[in-house]
Amino acid sequence: MTIHQLNTLRKTKPSDVTPDLTIKIVESEDERLKAMLVRAIVYMHEQQCPYHEEFDLNDHTSTQIIGMTPDDEPVLTARIRYFNGFAKIERLAIRSEYRGNGYGHRLLSFILHLCRQKGFSRFYLHAQARLQPFYSGYGFRAEGGDFAFSDHEYVEMVLNDRELPAQPSLHIGGRPMALNRPENNLHQSGPLEHRTAVMAAPTSL
Repeated sequence: MTIHQLNTLRKTKPSDVTPDLTIKIVESEDERLKAMLVRAIVYMHEQQCPYHEEFDLNDHTSTQIIGMTPDDEPVLTARIRYFNGFAKIERLAIRSEYRGNGYGHRLLSFILHLCRQKGFSRFYLHAQARLQPFYSGYGFRAEGGDFAFSDHEYVEMVLNDRELPAQPSLHIGGRPMALNRPENNLHQSGPLEHRTAVMAAPTSL
């Protein structure tokens, strides 16, 4: 499991301490619910986005991301959808009381790393116009013209890596079990590979 932690920025009274944060792929119904709650808080309550515009069938076909404090308080979320040739990054949200701690950088870095593990080198997102400089800092460039939905101005942005990451398809024909690994641990042997090794071991007489 890939875990990103943000260390305490300053040591003062407890209310001024930035809590550690674990960012991970949603792995349970409880984590999925927490991710949806963060989106409801940020988009529906704070930005007045209607429910039918915020939640859609794509939630069932996406990789959902959740960020939580050590006491499992949900802080942030995002989702990723995969298309032929690019990964689309969507629904990034951080609760207002946790902003300003660098969590947005941690979240986007986590997402890009995960997608690169899966072989993607082209990334696409709809950035709220006010956040365009944030994404530009990661190499995203504006494409097309501005547009709007849910009463907010957006801009299409694309990031193209200069170097292509290793492609999972290289395992086909040589390392078939590698493609069974959980997507949050593609660089480590999975449980099925361990089982195969046990079954292949000679039996003692």
